[in-house]
Amino acid sequence: MVVLDLLIAVVLAAPGLLGVDVEGPSSPAGPSSLEPPALLSTRGLGDVSEAPIAPLPLAHLTVPVTLNGPVRAFIASFQTGRGRLIYARWWAEMGRYRALMLPILERHGVPPEMLYLCMIESGFQVDAVSRAAAVGPWQFIGSTGKRWGLRYDDWVDARRDPVKSTEAAARHLRALHDQLGSWPLVMAAYNAGLGAVAKAIEEADTNDFWRLAAAGVLPDEATRYVPKVMAAIVIGQAPARFGFDQVRPEPPLRFAVVSVPERSDLRVLARKADVPLSDLEALNPELRRGFTPPDGVEYRLRVPEAAVEAVRAAVDALHARPPGVLVEHRVRFGERLRDVARVYGVRRRELRRLNEQLRGEPAPGQVLLVPKIGEPGLDLPDALRVAALPALDFDLPGRRLVYLPVRTRTSVAQVADFFAVAPGDVALWNGLDPDVPLQRGMVLRLYVAPDFDQSTALLVSPDRVTVVTPGTKAAEKALEHARRPSVAPIKHVEHVVKRRETPHKIARRYDVTVDALLAANGLTRSHNLAVGQVLRVPTSATPRARGAAKARAAKVEARGRRKYTIKPGDSLWTVARKHGCTVKALRTRNGLRGETALRPGQVLQIP
Repeated sequence: MVVLDLLIAVVLAAPGLLGVDVEGPSSPAGPSSLEPPALLSTRGLGDVSEAPIAPLPLAHLTVPVTLNGPVRAFIASFQTGRGRLIYARWWAEMGRYRALMLPILERHGVPPEMLYLCMIESGFQVDAVSRAAAVGPWQFIGSTGKRWGLRYDDWVDARRDPVKSTEAAARHLRALHDQLGSWPLVMAAYNAGLGAVAKAIEEADTNDFWRLAAAGVLPDEATRYVPKVMAAIVIGQAPARFGFDQVRPEPPLRFAVVSVPERSDLRVLARKADVPLSDLEALNPELRRGFTPPDGVEYRLRVPEAAVEAVRAAVDALHARPPGVLVEHRVRFGERLRDVARVYGVRRRELRRLNEQLRGEPAPGQVLLVPKIGEPGLDLPDALRVAALPALDFDLPGRRLVYLPVRTRTSVAQVADFFAVAPGDVALWNGLDPDVPLQRGMVLRLYVAPDFDQSTALLVSPDRVTVVTPGTKAAEKALEHARRPSVAPIKHVEHVVKRRETPHKIARRYDVTVDALLAANGLTRSHNLAVGQVLRVPTSATPRARGAAKARAAKVEARGRRKYTIKPGDSLWTVARKHGCTVKALRTRNGLRGETALRPGQVLQIP
C-alpha cells in the first residue's frame, strides 16, 4: 500500500497526472479492465538517452535484461506521474503473493524474475478481466486455462486462484521455453501467442527478440510488452533507487485449509464461525457462487489461520442438522428469471445471490442454483394465451405442434435455431416478417421433430391457446385483454351453451367479465352463441366490483389518473409532500431512476 506522504508528493509534483501516456496491466488479448490507460507509443522509444544508469544488481538475473531505449522509456514512465502510482500499487500488491508464487515458479524451473510478468498482466489482481475475457492474475482465457488444468464451469473459475493459476502459468512458461529457448521470446509468446512468435522468427530469420522487434515482424503489443516487463524487473531489483522506498508491501497472504462438505454456503459458514465473509471470499476467489461445488467430495476451503477451529466447529454444527437442499435448474428457451423464481417459490433477489455470476436475464441452457422448496411446477400460469395466426393449415407428417409464448424480445432466427427448423418456416407458420424482431406477448406456432426435448423450452399446451385470425375485431379484443396484467393465475372451466344463453348471462353466472369470457374464446359481442357450443370460462379472473366496493374502486382509479405539471422550483420531495405520497412511490409510478432533474412543464403521474 502506498503511504499517504508518497501519494501527496506525487499529486503535487504531477499536475498533468492523467495525461501521462503509460500502459496499465495487459494480457495477451489486450489491457486489463482494471487499468485502461492509453498505450505507450513505439515511436521514439530509441530516442531515450543512452546515458549509463548507476550500477544495478542485475548480474544474478536468469532473464537477460537489456537497458536499451525501450526499456529505459518504461523505467522513466514508471517513475513519473500516473505510472509511478500504478507501479507503486503493483509493488505493494506483490507483497501478498511473492512468497506464495515464487516456490511454484522455481519448482518448474521458471526464473523468479518471471513473477514480474504477472505484475504487468494484472497487477496481481485475482479479479482482473481483460477486454478479451482473459481472467485472473495470469490472465488466462477459458480455453488456455483448461489446457493447463484450470477448472472453469458454473461453480469454479480456477483462473482467479493465485495458487492454481500460478501452477498453470509456470507449466505454460516452461513449455514455451522448451520450444523457444529464450525468456524474452517466452514473454512475447505469452502475450501474442506461440504461433505469432514462430512466424516472426521464420520471416526475419533470427531468434533474437530485439532483432525481431527492430524488423517489425512481431505484433506491436508484444514489441512493447517485453521491454515493459524488463523495466518492471529492473525497478524491482532496487526499488529505493527508483523512488519506491516509501512503499510498504502488503503482508504475505497466510491461510489454513479446512475440509468442508460439498455445496457449503460461505455466508452460513462465515456467520456460524464469526469470520468476515469477505475474508473467506478473498481466500477462495475461485468459488463463483459463494458455495463449494457439488462434486460429491469435500472441498479444501482456505480460512484465516486464527479461524481454523471456529470453522471446523461450524461445519460440525451444520452436519448435525438437516442440510438445506439446493438443486440445479437448466434454463429453458423463453424462460426468464421471474419464471424460475415462480417455479421454485423463491424471490429473484435470492436467485441472484445464489448465482452471483448472473447478469441480466439467464441464457437458454444456463444452469442456475436454486433452493428446492417442495416439488417445482414447471408450467406457465394458466393465463390467457392468444395466437394471432394466418388461416392456413399445414400437413407435416411426423411433426409435433407446440406453442411458444414469447417472453423476451428475440428474433425469428434465434427461435428457428433452437427448435431446429428453418426461419422461413417459422415465418410461414405464423405470418411473420423473418427480419423483424419478435415482441413479448406473441405466441408462435411451431412444428418440431418428434425427438425434440420439450423440457428444454418454456412451452404452453395447445389446449390452452386461443387462436384468432389477425386483423379481426375478435383478435383485437383478445390481444388487448391478454395484455392486461392479471391479479391472480387464471383457471379455465368448460361451459356448454344452453338455449337462450348469452355471453352476458354466462359471464354473470361465473362472476367474470364479459370481455374476459369473449377474449378467452376469440369472440366479439356481436357473436351469436350456438346451443351445444363449448366455451372456456376463466373462473378465477378478477370479478367485477359491486356496491360499495365498486364505488371505492372508482375512487382509487380516479386517484390513479391524477397528474401534476411541474412548476419552477419543484422537486420530487416537494411534489410528494404536496400530494401525500412518498418519493419512492412517485419514482416508481413515473419510472424515474437515479438523479432526476425535473423541468417546468413536465407532467408526473401521482400515485
